[in-house]
Amino acid sequence: MRLFDVTLVRRTGIRFVGLTLAGILAASATPAASEPIVDASAKPVPRIIISTDVAIGLIDTHGGKSLTPVSFDADHAYTTDTNVAPQDIDDGLTLAMALNLDAAGQIDLLAVVPTYGNASLPAEMLVARQIISTLKKRKDIPVAPGAIGPAAQILNPTAKWFNGKTTKITGRKGSFALSCGNEGVSLMRDTLLADEGLGKKPTVTILAIGPLTDVACLLNTAPKRAIRNINEIIVLASRTKDSSVAVNGKVVNDFNFRMDPVGGTLMLAAGKARSVPIRLMSFGLTGQTSQTAGLFGFDAATYPGRKPSTAASRKSFKWLLEASEPRQAYWKGIFGTIEGPFDQYTLAAALKPEVFDCQAGLAYVQMCPYPAWSSSYPVSSGGDPTEEPYNTPVNPCVDHGTANGSSLSEVPAQLVVSSKTKKVGALVRGISGIDGNIPALNGKKARAVMVCTDFANSRARTKFEKLLKDWTW
Repeated sequence: MRLFDVTLVRRTGIRFVGLTLAGILAASATPAASEPIVDASAKPVPRIIISTDVAIGLIDTHGGKSLTPVSFDADHAYTTDTNVAPQDIDDGLTLAMALNLDAAGQIDLLAVVPTYGNASLPAEMLVARQIISTLKKRKDIPVAPGAIGPAAQILNPTAKWFNGKTTKITGRKGSFALSCGNEGVSLMRDTLLADEGLGKKPTVTILAIGPLTDVACLLNTAPKRAIRNINEIIVLASRTKDSSVAVNGKVVNDFNFRMDPVGGTLMLAAGKARSVPIRLMSFGLTGQTSQTAGLFGFDAATYPGRKPSTAASRKSFKWLLEASEPRQAYWKGIFGTIEGPFDQYTLAAALKPEVFDCQAGLAYVQMCPYPAWSSSYPVSSGGDPTEEPYNTPVNPCVDHGTANGSSLSEVPAQLVVSSKTKKVGALVRGISGIDGNIPALNGKKARAVMVCTDFANSRARTKFEKLLKDWTW
């Protein structure tokens, strides 16, 4: 039996804080069978908003890459992504897991905001509705579309006025804040405001498991009284200093940060939100279960589904398995194994943070060399490029270079965490401030964060795996 029927509270707007003693006594005198039972001594369950690029089962292009330039030809013309492929499954598994935990009273899922990323936003909205409404029959979970693409100038020159002036990306009147608002950001803001008065401490945890555009928009535009109700933002992104990001020896990219490095930077830079705790689930941790030596992947041989099963749980589990098959085959063709969990680490961290080894760190953005239109970009005497974009001889970005392919060399910046907390340094490092590049943010220091780099121990990893087996169906 659930100690606190959060579904009923969300649906009816009931609040148990602020009741008078007489009201409590009157209510307890004639309890109805359907009324929630509140145990004041019980530990409050995590109250969660999910910002996600959910795309399980889709055959699509990456949503952001299909809308923004990702590479250039000899004339600096844009080339967009045309690689139609089975898209990532981990957001969908995380959403299904969250709904199962919510139904059991283990968490309170307040809202879901799909955002571009793994696929296009319209397609992702279909997936979110499929999982929430069709598979889980949850009409009470608010869902609203987030960003359809990066809201700021990413790999694109800054807009210039007729008189030669430009508009900065940063600030409340900057191009990012003026353009980033959408229904999903409004839902997150209103959800935070609605939770005011539930207690003196912040109540809401945000899981950022897609591009960081919407979370950055929230932090840069919402009123302070909404921001101060964020208990923590748990982000699936980052690498520790000087570390590679690779699966079975093949270098990959830090996808959620890559898709909107400007948004990611502005999330870290948001002035009124600098006190909001941010927990980064680094690739050093989340990549472990996708490696051959430590593989833990979603398939029928590993995951049992709900025990005891029901008709609804069997239907949901069957759909998730079938929707995952194209992606698992695609991933195996590249890396030799099926894909392990990534985004589910954030949900586990919200529910059982003791499972992970997390330390204080400083997050900063390392700029990679020049955009192709920069005045510093190497060209021949005839004006033709002499280098691949972002692939200069002296490159501070790990994994860049021709050995790993031009795709990685096109990544304009990396999210890095240093454990040397006494050497603060700048938030944005390297060549910056160029048109269309990440703003220099002069004076902004590296952001204090918690970074999770490993499991607490072998028993903790087993506990993590059991959590996923029990609740992913």
